[in-house]
Amino acid sequence: MNVTMIGAGRVGLVGAACLAELGLNVHCVDKMAKRIDGLREGTMPFREPGLAELVRKNARAGRLSFSTSLDEAVDRSLVLFIAVGTEDEAPGRPNLKDLFEVGRQIARVMKEYKVLAIKSTVPPGTARRLAAELKNEAAPAFDIVSNPEFLREGSAIENFMRPDRVVLGGNSQYALAIMRDIYRPLYLSETPIVTTDNDTAELAKYACNAFLSVKISFINEMANICDSLGLNVSDVARVLGLDRRIGPKFLHAGPGFGGSCLPKDTRALIAAARGAGCEVPVVEGAYRTNQALRAYLVDQLKSVVGPLGGRLIGVLGLSYKAGTDDVRESPAMEFVRLLLEEGATVQAFDPAANGAISAALEHDRLRVVSDPYEAAAHADAVTILTEWGEFRDLDLRKLQNAMDGNVIQDTRNIFRPDMAVAHGFVYLGRGRGTHGVRKEPRSPSPPDRSEAANGRPPVESAAAAGGAFTVTMAGPEEDAP
Repeated sequence: MNVTMIGAGRVGLVGAACLAELGLNVHCVDKMAKRIDGLREGTMPFREPGLAELVRKNARAGRLSFSTSLDEAVDRSLVLFIAVGTEDEAPGRPNLKDLFEVGRQIARVMKEYKVLAIKSTVPPGTARRLAAELKNEAAPAFDIVSNPEFLREGSAIENFMRPDRVVLGGNSQYALAIMRDIYRPLYLSETPIVTTDNDTAELAKYACNAFLSVKISFINEMANICDSLGLNVSDVARVLGLDRRIGPKFLHAGPGFGGSCLPKDTRALIAAARGAGCEVPVVEGAYRTNQALRAYLVDQLKSVVGPLGGRLIGVLGLSYKAGTDDVRESPAMEFVRLLLEEGATVQAFDPAANGAISAALEHDRLRVVSDPYEAAAHADAVTILTEWGEFRDLDLRKLQNAMDGNVIQDTRNIFRPDMAVAHGFVYLGRGRGTHGVRKEPRSPSPPDRSEAANGRPPVESAAAAGGAFTVTMAGPEEDAP
């Protein structure tokens, strides 16, 4: 079967490569000529493990091709997948301009029956609106199937090839049968195929992401309580996760959720509910909790380091999660912005997203560096914001020796508190309290030997920062490295 994937972004390109791997002939179309040229040469427009190899393999086999010509692709394909971006044009209001424009273009060139499968995440009612647009363009016979995607960046290929379920929304049994045939190879892994109407499929995608948002915000609220009471959120999460009604996934306290999906889709569900005359206070509360987390983490850092004006903070991790270079609505990016607003100087490093932060956030007190130890050089504190595997393997003694201070804020709980303290750190975790003894910060050097001459701002006095303190160290945790 010949199919077309319209959009070569994170959803479209992964979907095109995986459909080709399932044996279909896939034509991937995107209006960005530079992106298409790069894909023809085997260059990926973003980071996703295993994607480059899958694209090159299926392109060599002749099952995957790339083009900027939508007209040609429409002529050659029975099913047209639409995977264009729907980023917010205003909070809670997805921009559907590209989706409707693609629909109108298809209607103008199609000569026979087609199935349009919407993979983009859209509000309930979008498929009906798109059908009306096509009818206004006097399109020949067609059906629209809502086929939302449930990919996670960093494991997108695995998610596509071994999904928890495939959702197909539509009113035409003929179109649904065609779509089931496309996904037939997944029957070998006993993947459930859920069929429903378009509107329900569209809402179900929002509901899934909003529920994950609620779960993440819930465990982060528990972490805040644990910080206040001196308790252990990892043990709380373990007790919760062992309950089969709850499960362990998405119960890891951290800096909050980000990326291109959860924040946007949570806002969109809230807006859709209000548009229907409903309220969703649980979802709204989860979103507010998430938005407040970065300020909470800055305050946590200030409670140990003192006022951040003139301080040097090393930041490890900029992407919103490990395995991707995506910094869209990244908690790390918001944290860095808040540090800069407080007057701190930031040295930041990410294994994949250095270029992205340089493009997204320019500031004369922000320096993007090439390795984690450079980020820690002369720092008063180091904050870990993304759970990259290489950060777990850091030489803590080397990291501490590079710093002027000795505070490590581990928002992903990748280190054991006792291990950090043994290497001379004051350790701040998520829902783990504070452990260790703070080293007295350096006083500003005389003018002829100033710290500024070495490229770092002068630090405040120990008195201004609150001096040294001692806290009781808790025992190690079972799930920490």
